[in-house]
Amino acid sequence: MKLPAVFVACAGLVFAQSSAVVVGSGYNAFSPVSVAPGQVITIQVTGVGNITQKVKASSLPLPKKLAGISAALIQGDIAIPAPILAVFPLKACPDGIPQLQCGSVTAITLQIPFELSPNIPGSLRPVFLTYLQVSDDAGHSASISLDPQLDAIHVLHSLDTVVAQDMALKPASSGAVVNHADGTPVDALHPAKVGEQLVMYAVGVGATTPPVATGAPSPMPPAAATGGFMLNFDFVPNAPPTPGMMLINKWLVAPPGPVFLGLTPNFVGLYQLNFVVQSPPAGVLPCVTNLDFGANPYASVLSNLTVTLIGRTSFDGALICVDPNTP
Repeated sequence: MKLPAVFVACAGLVFAQSSAVVVGSGYNAFSPVSVAPGQVITIQVTGVGNITQKVKASSLPLPKKLAGISAALIQGDIAIPAPILAVFPLKACPDGIPQLQCGSVTAITLQIPFELSPNIPGSLRPVFLTYLQVSDDAGHSASISLDPQLDAIHVLHSLDTVVAQDMALKPASSGAVVNHADGTPVDALHPAKVGEQLVMYAVGVGATTPPVATGAPSPMPPAAATGGFMLNFDFVPNAPPTPGMMLINKWLVAPPGPVFLGLTPNFVGLYQLNFVVQSPPAGVLPCVTNLDFGANPYASVLSNLTVTLIGRTSFDGALICVDPNTP
């Protein structure tokens, strides 16, 4: 799979419909948003900008203003520009429903500066009020509060905003971006082999060594992620990501760590995780390659390995397919 130069994780939604505003749904407030240093994220706002088509940054380092819109990370009394990768309209409801008076929001894909200072409970570091402010040339502005973390891991999925041409869907509706060494996506028709090294892509992994400038392309040789990261391999069918431990012969075993975790060279804010597929326990079923009409997908093996990247303050993972018959 060819990876574009912009990668996003979706923040809270703000929908506009006539003069009323719907600010989201679910069981949690959409603010504050957990972010890590260097995180690439899409902020969706109303009342800022007047965008009718997508505008993308045309060169690196990223601009501090795009399509008349700028953004700034404000932490305490310090304001740091947040470079912008893309600005585009995002419709509040599907096309083709004339009875719905649907508006659109302005989606702004940007990078949280690496200068972000994470809040670390129990440390002597002061805790600052942190928020992101976006503004346009007409003087309109909007802000959202942030929860600075050491890491806020989001494994990329094929229907995340940028991959799906500006429309984001929930992660469970698409596969994670996990590739074989030749770039072929790992799926039921192209399952991973035991002992094979795969590449998973993510954002929000946090600081690196050496440090990388905000908005600049990642260097070569690649900058490695700092801090301790672990992996969990779960061979339960269709299992969600979990920070658990591997259970082998009724013993808890710490799984191998990443072969490499760090920034992907020449991209902004994109991290890659290289890992080796572990041997499945006996009895693991292969993934189904197709579903019969009317079949219950929740009763089918859509994935037989969930690989979770575990950070210091977050975790996320990918549901993939492994050939259990690998010698």
